[in-house]
Amino acid sequence: MTNKEIIEGYNKSKESLNPILDKLQDINGFVSKDDIANIANYLEITEKEIMILLKYKKNIKLEKQGDNIVIVCKGPNCLKNGSLDIIKAIEYEFDVKEGNTSKDGKISLETKNCFKKCAFAPNVEINGKLYSNCKKNDIVKILKDMIY
Repeated sequence: MTNKEIIEGYNKSKESLNPILDKLQDINGFVSKDDIANIANYLEITEKEIMILLKYKKNIKLEKQGDNIVIVCKGPNCLKNGSLDIIKAIEYEFDVKEGNTSKDGKISLETKNCFKKCAFAPNVEINGKLYSNCKKNDIVKILKDMIY
């Protein structure tokens, strides 16, 4: 089943927007720009309306995610304890920018406002596993061991 067939399998109403986005995310791991154009055309809404909604739907990704998903906490306690240094080290070592996926597809680097583990700051989640009291060199080593 193609993405266009998935989109057209829903009722032609604005109420279908959320379920369509969720279904495409579940199947593909992201919603492409072509998908957004097709959804807008099918539901007779603007792409801008969809993009506004996507600002609030953090579970929807607009690009294919990397093999390894790295989420660094940017809550106040984590920032105070070095999470920005961790982000910069990952960006430098793996040629990836915050909010993006590396060109080789190995890492997607994301941030989150809080993991609710402030006493153990800074916190980093890698592929669903939470690491606490992190040091930038330790996180870089963990990622290198996973990738290479």
